[in-house]
Amino acid sequence: MRKIISLFAVFAIVLVVLPIGPGMAQDNAETHYVGFVPPALTSPFHVAMVEGAMARAAELGWTLEVQAPASEGDFAAFVTTVEQLLEKGVEAISINPIGTDSAITAVLAANERGVPILAHNFITPFDQGEVVTYVGYDQWGGAESLAAYACELIAGKYGTTAAETTGQLFILEGIESIFSHRRTQGFEAGLEKNCPNVTVVGSQSAEWLRTRGQEVAGIALQQHPDIDVFYGNSDEMAIGAALAAQDLGLVINEDFFAVGIDGNQPTLDLLAGGEFSATLGVDPYRMGVTVIDAMAAHFAGEEVPQITLTPSVVVTPDNLAAYLAGDLWTTPIAGFPEYDNNLPTVPED
Repeated sequence: MRKIISLFAVFAIVLVVLPIGPGMAQDNAETHYVGFVPPALTSPFHVAMVEGAMARAAELGWTLEVQAPASEGDFAAFVTTVEQLLEKGVEAISINPIGTDSAITAVLAANERGVPILAHNFITPFDQGEVVTYVGYDQWGGAESLAAYACELIAGKYGTTAAETTGQLFILEGIESIFSHRRTQGFEAGLEKNCPNVTVVGSQSAEWLRTRGQEVAGIALQQHPDIDVFYGNSDEMAIGAALAAQDLGLVINEDFFAVGIDGNQPTLDLLAGGEFSATLGVDPYRMGVTVIDAMAAHFAGEEVPQITLTPSVVVTPDNLAAYLAGDLWTTPIAGFPEYDNNLPTVPED
């Protein structure tokens, strides 16, 4: 299994710089100095994406500088971070926005300097500014697939079919954003299609954090002790929910199930140990590689699609080994943009 680099010591640090020098990489005729801005480095997801980008940049002999705000909700720091990298002379930059307004400000700042800018883990075109490509996965479609699997879990618990089963489900939302909207709406659409008699007994933000997920789920279980599934817009929140239920003596994968989105390494470890139920694996490491490859294509004068769609797959104990080996990863393709419109990303017939 790929080891996650130890970046969690940066929680209290406003900016983190992770340079990769050309001396660490293979010989390459053309080197570049580029920037990479996650919304923060408080999640294993963003740490893994940074790892992938760093590894690919090193292979190309580039210098990659990573900077991030201390928290995902600090939108002002996000803009400042981008502006500082532009001042330092990066030749291209990729950002993972959470606040749309702050992201547009960052895009316009890059455009003004003539610096190519990409967006990663994000496939919603901004209404202002020019972006080389948006690299990410279909959040609605992925969440819908995960919901279908959650329906099967509930049906198996009660010895019935997904279409007929009843049950209770609780949703842990992320910070108010298109990310939370699309994942929640896609999951709800999947429930309606596959197990319409399952009741969503609550839906509340846990701010993408494991600790908040544990707190929210603990209160939810006091009000609804028979919750069958906790679904998190992110793995970390779902892990927190699982911990809360286990603290009350409930047994995961027997009394309740926990599913989330990201496919983070800590989640995969729990899944292997029977302490989690399923995750939507979006392979953040390989998504990070894809971002650098898109930059390289742009530098080479190649045509890059507006949307670079990366794959996602529901990861369960049955296909975990294949996922870890990269066997379930497929080549990114041109995809559809995603809008905050309560409709599927891929238009339905």
